Amino acid sequence: MRLVRWNPTAAGNPVATRSCWNGDPFFGLMRDWVTPDNVGRGMDADVFEKEDHYILTAELPGVSKEDLRVKVEGDVLTIEAEKKSEFSDSDEGSYHAERRYGSFSRSFRLNSQVEGDKIDANFKDGVLRLTLPKREEVKGRAIEIK
Repeated sequence: MRLVRWNPTAAGNPVATRSCWNGDPFFGLMRDWVTPDNVGRGMDADVFEKEDHYILTAELPGVSKEDLRVKVEGDVLTIEAEKKSEFSDSDEGSYHAERRYGSFSRSFRLNSQVEGDKIDANFKDGVLRLTLPKREEVKGRAIEIK
């Protein structure tokens, strides 16, 4: 299987790239809020292929190990997490808040080479590292004719 690098901003964002808005100070502020990097993504992940396994790393800053789940159902690997706020809704004095809180998940389709029941997971310093072992290739054999 050949891995292809995914670029979430390759297509661009019409709101962020519209030339008539680029000089406007109001929309300059708005551009920072509507870029693809800020919309709908709960975690960034990288996948690397090694000779006998894949490595998937996902950034989960602010998530505790207890609020993190990894599961495999069929050929789908799902990472679920919950990021909890240290402030309550009743706290006053919030001027500007960009950090997001709540539950989020991301799923990855496993190819047939991955042994889903042998995936190893480690979580350290806000980074989840999954080792996904590849199945051994079934080698053909010659059959003796008697």
